[in-house]
Amino acid sequence: MSELLEAWFAIAEMGWAPTTIRQTRSVLNRYLHPHIGEVLVANLTPAGIDALYVRLRRSGGVGGKPLKPGSLARIHVVLRSSLAQAMRWGWIWDNPAERAHRIVQTPNEIRPPTPSELRVLLDYIAERDPLLHAFVTIAAITGARRAQVLALRWGNIDLQRARVSFRRGWVEGPNGPVLTTTKTKRSHVVDIDPTTFAVIAHIHETLPQPPIDDDFVFTDDNGSTAWKPNRVTKNFLRSRRAAGLRAFRLHDLRHFMATEMLHAGVPIVVVSRRLDHRRISTTLDRYAHAVPGADAYASQTLASIISS
Repeated sequence: MSELLEAWFAIAEMGWAPTTIRQTRSVLNRYLHPHIGEVLVANLTPAGIDALYVRLRRSGGVGGKPLKPGSLARIHVVLRSSLAQAMRWGWIWDNPAERAHRIVQTPNEIRPPTPSELRVLLDYIAERDPLLHAFVTIAAITGARRAQVLALRWGNIDLQRARVSFRRGWVEGPNGPVLTTTKTKRSHVVDIDPTTFAVIAHIHETLPQPPIDDDFVFTDDNGSTAWKPNRVTKNFLRSRRAAGLRAFRLHDLRHFMATEMLHAGVPIVVVSRRLDHRRISTTLDRYAHAVPGADAYASQTLASIISS
């Protein structure tokens, strides 16, 4: 199995994003090589795979803690894909992972901060870390992904038209952070409001020296390197806890933007473009609950039909 896993990885990684390469390498090294690496490919059975999932679910996490379903789901995808490659190579004639128990990750419940919670957080951060305050403000107003905000350079910010262009992503690769394409492989432009513009302009004005277009906005070394992705997440969570707020993630700022705009009646096509979703159907599938009025109208229509 170890031979198969490495041969499959060498082929598959050529089309992957750096984050996918890092996550898959972690699955191989932490879970599959140690547990089934010495098993002959032809001897791996659905029962053996299910037994592996049971062991990992019970004590495969850090410090022997239970492994989360999301991690099990990633393991299942890697194992199923590598065994599918073994079938294409003629090593086996059946994929046992296809007949093993299918691990499905339950989507996280969308629980973004409320406007009042976000104000408390922004006020707390503003007094202590102006640059992190700018990051959180941009993330909440634009709905951009963490990688897109971290990859911002001063050349991506139009201080004349109050627009931000998201062109790249700054992600954690196998050997550290790297620049890559955005998740949708395309650029998109977002307009910003006067308050957000003022926050960005203040950061620009207070820099020790005028930045060049290629300088990163969120940096500690004069623009040559952006913050590490995990660092900004940890600082965000630390600030949220210190501000006395309930649990929500940095990614939930993206949900905040989408749900608040839809609640306010902003057309879903505008929200979808701002989120940089490939299709409007993706936005509708994820945020249909936030579109106002439709369900109330349906309820009133049905009631009128019954009473007529």
